Amino acid sequence: MKRAGRQPNPAPAPSVRAVALRVLGLVEDEGLFAKALLDDALQRQALNAADRRLLYELVPGVLRWQGRLDHFLGQVADRPISKLDRTTRRILRLGAYQLLMLDKIPASAAVNESVKLARSHARPYVNAVLRELSRQKEKLTLPGPEAEPGERISITESHPPWLVARWIQELGQAEAEALCRANNFRPELTLRVNPRRQSRKELIEVFEQAGIAAEPTSLSPLGVRVKDRIAPAELPGYEQGWFAMQDEASQLVGMLVGAGPGERVLDACAAPGTKSLQIALAMDDSGEVISTDVNEQRLGLIEPEARRLGVETVKARRMDWTEPAELGGFDRILVDAPCSGLGTLRRHPEIKWRITLEEIATLAALQKKILTNVAKCLKPGGALVYATCTFTSEENSAVVETLLTTGEWQKQDAALLLPAPAQAVVSDGLLRTWPHRQGADGFTAMVLTKRI
Repeated sequence: MKRAGRQPNPAPAPSVRAVALRVLGLVEDEGLFAKALLDDALQRQALNAADRRLLYELVPGVLRWQGRLDHFLGQVADRPISKLDRTTRRILRLGAYQLLMLDKIPASAAVNESVKLARSHARPYVNAVLRELSRQKEKLTLPGPEAEPGERISITESHPPWLVARWIQELGQAEAEALCRANNFRPELTLRVNPRRQSRKELIEVFEQAGIAAEPTSLSPLGVRVKDRIAPAELPGYEQGWFAMQDEASQLVGMLVGAGPGERVLDACAAPGTKSLQIALAMDDSGEVISTDVNEQRLGLIEPEARRLGVETVKARRMDWTEPAELGGFDRILVDAPCSGLGTLRRHPEIKWRITLEEIATLAALQKKILTNVAKCLKPGGALVYATCTFTSEENSAVVETLLTTGEWQKQDAALLLPAPAQAVVSDGLLRTWPHRQGADGFTAMVLTKRI
């Protein structure tokens, strides 16, 4: 009888900081989104509650404050941070964030755990820089009021210089700074009540009975803002489909579609289907909503969410709208176009370090192609909503002008389709929301009607 050989010891689970470093690497090197990576990491890694909270603090925190962290690191390092290899740079940012932005982590732990993440040849350097940063913590400086405004705001509020300069030109210095500052606040969880299963008043009461602070949103009559930090799936009513997760500004965009029972609606760039399901519920789940997207994996998220909410009329279909399609006869169409996402920096801070003026131009060309092809699917007399979660004129008014110059289309006042409180965010017929003004994501939306 053979003796069982000694089983090798299993590899130790990675530390929470190692997981954070890996996520930051995928965000920077692969262009992936941090939130999806974090959610995936929690599925794969057995982290306790404290480590889960720390992971969700470290990754978005480093991405939000990357510019300021690099500024401080530059005051103690012997070479420009930009000249370091990417891994070492990310480790230093992780360590700096813990040292400078978090109160409950001892300096020794922040330094030692960061050193462990580094390759052997880089460990002495990481150790030296972070220890010096800890020693010099009270002497670190930010640009003062005498500094050039764009440079000062870029560093203090951690945004790329070109973006700050643009917003100063468009909004003025004070508003540009307020917008950058608002982008650095972690947004509260906002829900959209499912009116077929629960009222907003009753949902808030259920939360309060469970000891969860919540309040109604000011613009959307369907919105609930949850004040406590809690995962949506842990809220009462999640399994019963009493609500969906959706920012208040996004809810307003869905309302602009104005769909009624029995109508046929196309949501052209739909995945993961949040607005498609909102539209279907507004139609009392009577009619047809075709949800299309080029991303088949994200389209797969629609069906399980529809089941949770009790929606049957939404049908998902993969389509690439850069090419004409043999679809037609729609009463209403929503084109929530792929865009630069500058209105969602509160949720996706990595975007500000990723997007460029050249990419905005490329996106605008893509949006024009999508809009031109989708618009052909609308019935005469029908309505089309064009929306983006960004502020740039290149991706909004310039794109819509592609249709308006044909003479076949005309603008409709968006205020006519919104509840009274939300009409205040409409100017010249255009819906526009801002993080620093409404405490919501930044959306731009226009309603066009096709002449009969």
